[in-house]
Amino acid sequence: MAKIGLRNFLFGILTEDAQGNATYGTATKPGKAISASVSITNNSATLDADDAVAESDTSFQSGTVTLGIDDDELATMAILLGHTITDGEIVRNALDVAPYVGLGRIITKMVGGVLKYKVEFLMKVKFGEPSQEENTRSSEGIEFGTSEIEGTVSTLANGDWSKAEVFDTMSAAQAYLESFFEPKVDATVTFSAGSGSGSYPDIDTYVGAVITVPDGSALTPPTNKVFDGWDTSSSATTGDIKGSYKVTGDITLYAIYVAE
Repeated sequence: MAKIGLRNFLFGILTEDAQGNATYGTATKPGKAISASVSITNNSATLDADDAVAESDTSFQSGTVTLGIDDDELATMAILLGHTITDGEIVRNALDVAPYVGLGRIITKMVGGVLKYKVEFLMKVKFGEPSQEENTRSSEGIEFGTSEIEGTVSTLANGDWSKAEVFDTMSAAQAYLESFFEPKVDATVTFSAGSGSGSYPDIDTYVGAVITVPDGSALTPPTNKVFDGWDTSSSATTGDIKGSYKVTGDITLYAIYVAE
């Protein structure tokens, strides 16, 4: 057996009751998968009696998971680390608390010359703030920069900490992985030119998604006015939605203009 591939990191915010029954919010992709490392710490204790080991314990204690991803997209990192993001700006505060999440991935394996697809799902993980490192472009060529995020693996109240299953097809593995999370609720974001003219196509998405809103360059403002952003109300005097928007359901965003 050989592991030959890795893909489809997905996480969802964990809700757990006192009995350890867990549900997970809408699946979110933290980035394209580059690497994953899970390190487990076991309890290690022995009881000696009559000059021999009478009892021993090597049960799961905790773990760490380190993910290598292609990019730490701001809106996704805000969800994963408990930060706020408004109009494309992420604000990190010392009092922010990262939520517990469930985290899954698909590992491609070769077994007897046949491809298999193993889903690994960690049931309770909390991620910490990633380190940041950038390098100038080398005179010898381009060196790609990637991101790493590290989390602590814990158990649910009932002791469960991981689930795994192997499938013959990628589609079956993907369906199993997605079954851990709440189904996505479809939503449509419609853009209105308001008192100006021009148009943008609707965005078909889902509740909880963070979308990039248009910059207004395709709109023609009324005379002596300029585009200021979007708002959920056509009577707003300033466009407070810029850059990004978290979808809460079917919505129309109105272009807002202010005096030049």
